[in-house]
Amino acid sequence: MMDNKPCPCGSTASFAECCALIIKDHSLAKTAEQLMRSRYTAFTLEDNNYLLKTWAKESRPETLNIEEAPVQWLDLKVENHEEGSEKDIKGTVTFTARFISSDHLCHLHEESRFVREDNKWFYLDGTPESSTKKISRNEKCPCGSGKKYKRCCL
Repeated sequence: MMDNKPCPCGSTASFAECCALIIKDHSLAKTAEQLMRSRYTAFTLEDNNYLLKTWAKESRPETLNIEEAPVQWLDLKVENHEEGSEKDIKGTVTFTARFISSDHLCHLHEESRFVREDNKWFYLDGTPESSTKKISRNEKCPCGSGKKYKRCCL
């Protein structure tokens, strides 16, 4: 990923100034929301190692192979957060992420729980809800290009 491009997490900063720093040094995530945004970015980069490293030990899977089910991540919208500041030991972040998978536009809405241990935030678990809709070849591409899906992301 080009460091000077906008960060996939949806912040106004470049990737180099935003999630790249946190992915290199997990301790730089000072809030639960910053960790959640960096984890979203790690999904877009298919960075299994970072995702596992930032998952709380008590709920962490043994392995993770996100590249086995490739998706095209479109955007992230953080809707709410409760607690999760530098002074808290737990926090909740509610978000919606959109992605394309097998010609379907998918929305993942999740309320994620985070814990802070040894001055680092970790993803604990989440309550996900998802929806999918088949994308017609002739409708506008959900990536926002303005082109028809068949001429863009198909």
